[in-house]
Amino acid sequence: MFASKLVRLAAIGSLLVSAAAIMPAQAQTIEMVMSPPAVETNRYWNTPGDFALGPSMQGLVGHDPVSGAYNNSGLAESWSHNDDFTEWTFKLKPKAEFHFGWGPVTAADVVHSLALHTGPDTTLNGISQLEGAVAEAIDEHTVKFTLPAPQVDFLFVHGGRGSLVIYSKAQFDKEGLEGYDAKPAGTANLQYVERNIGQGLTFEKVEGHWSGQDAQFDRLELKFVAEPATTLAQLLSKEADIVILPRELQGDALGAGFEAIPSTNASNQTTMLFNGTFLLPGYDGLDETLPWLDIRIREAINRSIDRQAVIDVLYDGRAEILPVFGMDPRHEGYVPELAERFEAAYGYDLEKAQALMAEAGYPENFSNPVIPILSSTLAGNPEFPAMAELMQVFLDEAGFQTEIVEMDWASLGGLRSAREAKMFHPMRNLPVKPSAVGIRNYYSATGGPRNNYEDEVIEGLMEKYMVSIDVDERNELAGAIFTRVFEQYAVAPLASISAEVIVNPETVSAWTFPGTTSVGVSHFGSIVPAN
Repeated sequence: MFASKLVRLAAIGSLLVSAAAIMPAQAQTIEMVMSPPAVETNRYWNTPGDFALGPSMQGLVGHDPVSGAYNNSGLAESWSHNDDFTEWTFKLKPKAEFHFGWGPVTAADVVHSLALHTGPDTTLNGISQLEGAVAEAIDEHTVKFTLPAPQVDFLFVHGGRGSLVIYSKAQFDKEGLEGYDAKPAGTANLQYVERNIGQGLTFEKVEGHWSGQDAQFDRLELKFVAEPATTLAQLLSKEADIVILPRELQGDALGAGFEAIPSTNASNQTTMLFNGTFLLPGYDGLDETLPWLDIRIREAINRSIDRQAVIDVLYDGRAEILPVFGMDPRHEGYVPELAERFEAAYGYDLEKAQALMAEAGYPENFSNPVIPILSSTLAGNPEFPAMAELMQVFLDEAGFQTEIVEMDWASLGGLRSAREAKMFHPMRNLPVKPSAVGIRNYYSATGGPRNNYEDEVIEGLMEKYMVSIDVDERNELAGAIFTRVFEQYAVAPLASISAEVIVNPETVSAWTFPGTTSVGVSHFGSIVPAN
């Protein structure tokens, strides 16, 4: 179509020249459709981490778009730490500037942002890495973090899906939080234009960006659509240039000539959590009616799940079975023997599941035998509702009593914070976090209140792991924790996957992103238009 237009225009070349002289170039807009974030706000610290302002806001540390390795494409040009990893010092880029004339990025902005993110109203997952941290402005472009305990993976909180986004103190001093709500000043090569609640966000190109790397398009429109079928329809009608679709719908798009672009790294692990499994002695908040407090029930549920069917149905076969949620070959504590043992310990086996249920006396011996399965949507994981339906099918077939509970993700977050999320529910590890972060978030009281599992053995190992700075010792301790998680059936691990977007090749030719954020995608300014 585009080529034929050029032919027609070439036939009237003189008119083309004269028109170009009097008509401005048409602004190029990239329209992207994604699931709504859990909370629609410009205040990052009031979200669980699925932050839709990623196109305009930055942290101190960036990621290489291909390898995913930490690099200085964020606001810091370099960093260092002391011998025991309790002090981290960051040198800021002297040319870094906030949008809308709010001035250069300074150490005072970092100190201010830390206070916002660790305040009493924070809802960020993983914020425990910053609890007790003290930031000090050494000079205008140097900031030092002093930590209450060693953190060898402290860069995680500053890069990609970290827990600290840098806001302008100058804007806050003049406009307060209302200024952030109306027009937050970011630092990336795309800047905020507007937010329409329930609909989406708009960004525009920053001309002559301080990094020297301008976006190759003029505007980015993020549109929020909760229903995957509607997202697909918008792509097929070419109302959208980029979409995030559940994999079971991607075949329709690929068959119609659209293309998939995956993240350059495995970016996501999915699981079902047995929330409320707080087994530390003396904990008086335990709901003893939860059926999965019995390890035989946890194993039986795991044995009821046909994981290959999950991968085929939800991910179109483009995923791998996950042996332990939170464990990854790229991070410390990886135990290859657990992958080798997975089929024997977790493999789909209805007879074994039913034998375990009978041994536990299910349902007769349980005052509340119903397994509530949460159905919810979460940005970056549009397949979660279908996942819940599959879980119900599997568990019903095994003989469990189940019910689907529909709830938005923000409400789930509130229940988790109150330690009242007494459900079997989907969860993701996106991006695949450093081992210490994943363990703290899900399996240890140190990640409370939003962790879902606690036991005495892990707490003893965690006590040593959190303060260790010896590489071999940390690897051994993390491996021991993952082994305990595996053997206790602490969760129901499902799949390891890459992040994928589907694009219209007529309008988008390339996009390289490493899968290091909570919605999978990043490096928005690197989207390459097709024309």
